[in-house]
Amino acid sequence: MLVFAPGASAAIAPGALKCSLPEYNPTKYALQASPTPQTITCTITGASDVSGSTVPVIIKSSNLGNTTVMGSVSGTTITFTFTAPRNGCNTSIVAYGSNGNNTNNSWITPGGTSAAGFAFVDGSGNVIACGSTPTNWFYLGYADNHFQHEAGLQGLPWTGMPAATTIFVGCGGYPAGGVPAPPDACEKIPTGFPNAGQNMYDAGAIRIDNTTGSAMSVTGASVTIGTCTYNPWGSTMNISLAPGSSLVLTQTGGPKPCNTNEVGPYNFDTSEASFSCTVNNGLIPAIKLTINGQQTTINDTGQILNTGGVDPGECGLREYTPWTVVL
Repeated sequence: MLVFAPGASAAIAPGALKCSLPEYNPTKYALQASPTPQTITCTITGASDVSGSTVPVIIKSSNLGNTTVMGSVSGTTITFTFTAPRNGCNTSIVAYGSNGNNTNNSWITPGGTSAAGFAFVDGSGNVIACGSTPTNWFYLGYADNHFQHEAGLQGLPWTGMPAATTIFVGCGGYPAGGVPAPPDACEKIPTGFPNAGQNMYDAGAIRIDNTTGSAMSVTGASVTIGTCTYNPWGSTMNISLAPGSSLVLTQTGGPKPCNTNEVGPYNFDTSEASFSCTVNNGLIPAIKLTINGQQTTINDTGQILNTGGVDPGECGLREYTPWTVVL
């Protein structure tokens, strides 16, 4: 006579990987690597084979190599936090303690004993193939149509972008997306100059393209250069970007956040982070974004937003930079 133990097939095996993520397949959780790398905190339950307060957790990839993070141990539960690599592709396996001690998939598939891990996916939940060409989605530029430098629209990197698919957050604000109108409006190009009456810009510019197949929410953006943080778009920004659309963030008017030699409502004049037009101050702008609820920081190592670490305007030089692909 056969006797079956109720629920035995659905048991959670020791060393099971548990994450609050969508299940990609019976052994892998879907972890977003593009367009914005996702950070996740997971647990390994029933890990009775570890001791001490911490243990190495190894995320193994035959394509990317191994990444080790430290997990904290409480009883037989290990808790660890991992951020998907920006070049994440295909799948990975999670081990703990040593490379050969794999976690299992019994939280994903009850009763499962296979090695568990992550599938690195895009914003649509599709696994990213290794060796595929990255999709450009993040650009930086510098807008300068100030009449002393470049009168008219030729100094604006967003000139020519299709209005139907571009959300522009600049002079005048974008109230529909929760961006407040500034207390001081942008200055205008004076009479007697080309394109008189147009808004006058001396500002960094950020462009985000939604290259995924799903809507993208952008609920936060700021730029820090040295000790100065710029956030012309406020703390209530809530913009939904449809697939194939672009978002441009730039000067909106209003007071500058830090000490500067410049006068006027140029609240994203990121070239003013330097007081020299010849000596690079070495500062690297850090752009902090919140996309689809995930916060990420992108470093402008090319110093596009702070015009090469100098302020060309101090020498009466143009500051315009066209859109430059960063990611």
